[in-house]
This record gives sequence, structure tokens and C-alpha cells, in this order.
Amino acid sequence: MLVSIDVSLNHDQAFRDFVEDLTGSLKILGMDADLSVGGQIMQDTTRVGRVVSWEPGRRILLEWHPADWKRDETNAIELKFEPTPQGTRITVEYSDWGGLLGDRGTELGGWFAREVVAPLLSATGPLQLGDWITDRRARQPSGAVAKAGYRDPLYHRPNFRAILKELRLTSNDYLLEVGCGGGAFLQEALRSGCKASAIDHSPDMVRTAQELNKEAVTEGRLEVAEGEADQLPFPSNRFSCAVMTNVFGFLPDPVRALKEIHRVMSSDGRLIVFAVSPEMRGSMAAPEPIASRIHFYNDKQLADIAKTAGFDRVRVERPDLTPFAREVGIPEDGSASFSNLRGQLLQALKSR
Repeated sequence: MLVSIDVSLNHDQAFRDFVEDLTGSLKILGMDADLSVGGQIMQDTTRVGRVVSWEPGRRILLEWHPADWKRDETNAIELKFEPTPQGTRITVEYSDWGGLLGDRGTELGGWFAREVVAPLLSATGPLQLGDWITDRRARQPSGAVAKAGYRDPLYHRPNFRAILKELRLTSNDYLLEVGCGGGAFLQEALRSGCKASAIDHSPDMVRTAQELNKEAVTEGRLEVAEGEADQLPFPSNRFSCAVMTNVFGFLPDPVRALKEIHRVMSSDGRLIVFAVSPEMRGSMAAPEPIASRIHFYNDKQLADIAKTAGFDRVRVERPDLTPFAREVGIPEDGSASFSNLRGQLLQALKSR
């Protein structure tokens, strides 16, 4: 069995990115893979593969054990990275596969149709492809492009400045950020001298945020953990303020998430949420296919969600971010869009 794909990367970059993505994808599927010299691939306590050849930028050869009931059955899986005029061809070749099925005709064809071709067609259909793009770029960012982008998200920085203007952080604050992305907002907030904790459900974003704010982590002023908005890993009444930016529309149950934030905030704690407004659907801030996977709320709906979660003194504003866009260095033709399409700034207080 042989499959290949051409990518517009040099072979060294293609090798690094593919190995990282493959390792993360196998983990989601229940396999712990160490794709390095002498590494192993484990499924629970069973070793299903090992790296027998490791040539960075060129080739990985795996010895594979597809059946724990027949340990003497061994196959070879070769991953090759070959330069092309446009970039690199990544090829996966699985040798001697199919003997365990007992029939290299009908049974092998049936396995190939169900386990390889059908998932491929589904993955390239609009529903699953749209979900993958949304997750990869925004809902649960991962991969090299997302890590670089969320480490320095220029077009999110006006939102950050608007939030920080209202928060007025001091060294006495203990800040919570839910959905911290690559940690760029935390980096700006920590300049106030405050302490902070943050969560994100993307492992790539957690690591990026920790790396970007390494000094604050080392000093004990910041902790970043993997977690979900509606199951915060923090004790009650800890934080003096909490923020969320460009996350709210992805929450499956926003009331439950805000109730959790309410729980971990101290009395008189301040909540600020920057959300993408309905008018921004289809714009640069919420393009397709992401726009079709975001929940949009009008100002009243947004305020009602916060009130239902227990917050008081709730208000929703539509700030003009143009001055902040110029301040952070967004070109003039880009900064104008921040005046025309305004996001929602939800502010609320926990009074009890």
C-alpha cells in the first residue's frame, strides 16, 4: 500500500512538520509515538512499532506489529520525503500488508475501502474538511502556522488593548484567561506586575504560551494548563479578574462556561469578554468555513448569558478599535476595517 502527497515546503521543514503532526494525531487516537532515533509507538502497554531507521529530512523506517495475537507478524512502514520542483513529496509505503486478513482479494479490498478510502473521502468532504480547517486555525489551533500566528497575532492586538484599557490591571490582580491561545495577551497583561493563570484546550497553544512567557512561568507569576472552559482546574474565589477574547462563539455551552468563571472569581471580580459580532460574519475576522461554526449573539443575548451565569452590572459595548490598530502597527488600509466592523466588548462584575 502506497500513498503520497505533495506539499509546498522544503524537505527539512516538511519532515519536521509532518513528524510533529503525526505524533499529535496518533496521540489523539490513543497511540504514544516517539518518532526519533530508536523510538517506539505504544498503544496502551503494547508496543506496535519501533523506529529502525531515522534519516532527518529524508526517511523514517518503522517495524510494525499489527496483531498482538500474532507477535511474529511484522510489516515495514517507510515514510519518505523527496524534493520536487514545487517542494516535497511525502510518501508512506506499507509493505506486506494484508496477510492477517486471511484473504488478499475480497477481504483486503473491503478493508481498503472502509478503513482507507472512505475516511479519505469523508475527510475531503465539506463537513469534515470545514471542521478540520476551523479547528486547525481557530477552534483548537495546532501546527506550525497556528503556533507562529498565535504567538504574535497582530490583528488580535487591538482587542487586547481595548480589554486592558478597561481592566486597569495592577500588581495586586490575579488574572484568569480562558482560551489563551499562544499567550500574546498574557504577555501584555503581565507587564502590569499581576499574577495570572490560563487554560487552553489546544496542547500546541499551551506549549506556545508557556514558551512565550517563560520568564513569568519561571518566576511563579504564571501557570498555563490544558483544560476546558466549563471545567476549570482552579479553586473557587481565586481570581480578581477574568478575560476571554475571540473564544466565546466557539463555546458549546456559554452559560455553563461563564458559571465556571463566576465560581473561580472573587467578590467584585471583573469579567471582560471580547466576542465576534454577528455583523462580522464573513469578514476577515470570521471567514468561511469558520463563520458557519461560530455561534453569534446580538448584544442583548450576550448580556443575558452573563446575567444567567450570575454576573451583575452587565453591559455590552462596541468600541472603535481603529486607534488601537494604528497603535500596534496595523497598516492604514487594514486599520479602517476595525472602525466599520466592531466586535462586542462584554463587561460584568461578580458582586457575591
